[in-house]
Amino acid sequence: MTQPTTMVIVNASPKGEYSLTLQYARYLMMHEQDVVWNVLDIGEMLTDNDYESEWFHASLELIQECDAVLWATPVYTMLVPYQLLRFFQLIQQEGKDSIFSGKYATSIMSCFHYYDHLAQHWLQATCEDLGMWYMEGLSVDDKDLLNRTYRQSMRFFMAEFHRSCKQRLPLPRQSREIVQEHVPFKPQLDGRQVGKREDIRTVLLTDEVGEDGNLSAMIKVFLASYPNKVEVVDIKSFPYEGACQGCLRCELVGECDRKDGFQAFYQNLVNSCDVLVHAMNLEGRYLKPVWKLFLDRTFSNGHRTSMMGKHTCYLVSGPLDQLPYVRQFLEGKDMVGRENSVGVISDDLCHDEELGRLISETALRLDRSARAHFQKGANFLGVGGMKIFRDLIYGMRGVVRDDHRFYKQRKLYDFPQRKMGHQLFNLFMGVAFWFKPVRLQAYQRMKPLYIAKQKQLVDSGKI
Repeated sequence: MTQPTTMVIVNASPKGEYSLTLQYARYLMMHEQDVVWNVLDIGEMLTDNDYESEWFHASLELIQECDAVLWATPVYTMLVPYQLLRFFQLIQQEGKDSIFSGKYATSIMSCFHYYDHLAQHWLQATCEDLGMWYMEGLSVDDKDLLNRTYRQSMRFFMAEFHRSCKQRLPLPRQSREIVQEHVPFKPQLDGRQVGKREDIRTVLLTDEVGEDGNLSAMIKVFLASYPNKVEVVDIKSFPYEGACQGCLRCELVGECDRKDGFQAFYQNLVNSCDVLVHAMNLEGRYLKPVWKLFLDRTFSNGHRTSMMGKHTCYLVSGPLDQLPYVRQFLEGKDMVGRENSVGVISDDLCHDEELGRLISETALRLDRSARAHFQKGANFLGVGGMKIFRDLIYGMRGVVRDDHRFYKQRKLYDFPQRKMGHQLFNLFMGVAFWFKPVRLQAYQRMKPLYIAKQKQLVDSGKI
């Protein structure tokens, strides 16, 4: 008789036993034979700054002894919660990365499919870096578990994962190891400072102030070139009480359950500035963990795109060219939030004179864009992300009242079926297009009709 497979559910949700994701993970385990499993509530245990050392080391032993890991995690601000990053960080500090080597892993992620692919990619790549065999996980919605057909697919998924684990089957790796090629950035600064204007309030958020790293050098070039006064804010210096608890008090009551003042700090920051610059260091396969702590806590503003209409840019130090999903996170953040970013500048592809010139010109363009009130168009990242939020908030409008008010005032409820003109047009054309001669005539006239109004405007010479 074969030994049962031992698995550990690592629950990254700060809600602990009340986690929606955990219910999916429990369902998978309960309906798979010959599996012995345990739950580690790392999300709940690592939410506050302090944690129990005894619990942490017992958790490492549990992972050391298991055959496979099922990561159960929600998606917070386009990635897993800060608590899971902290868990990996603590394990690395203990020098215990080897406990994962050779084990099988997969994940179950619950969200409303808002950039969940970024979280999936990061988690798989992180596991692969630790020497794990990773099988592509499931991304679920809040109602999927209630669907009988979907539950059947979930059971099949778990059986396949268990089979891979028992038979030690190979699984495809999706990521390459990161090659660290640090080249110091040593810009030449003439030391002259021109008079700085103060009519455009500019804030620079960073995780590195006054150090010898490349990011500090990039910040110096930006500050020297940018024609406006800049308030530099070190996000590490804020007295965080802890991470986001996922309690939704901010949504239901309007105030964060944390008492450290972060909600007021963030809202005052973004509501009063015109330009927001992000200066960020990469670490591992993401930004430094303090950025995840900061970004998760900004959810105290709910689903309201607080950066709408602001002008931004991103200065990034690290191998961004090897982390395309981090770049997509920054671009998606810009597009969904309607930030009007003038670009992401990284030190990984150009150095010294070229990088210095690029930062200087970006700083000047950022000022010109803000003064011109330039508004970017949105691509798929922005349109797709906003439609998910639009449908989510409208479906919960009786509960998330502040979000609903925000979306309604800014006319973000752009449902096509609510536009009477579209409805009448489609009703008329739906009847007419029953007849083939009408469809043929439409086909013959389609090209000029499609651009008629736009061509008339262009030909008129109007500004």
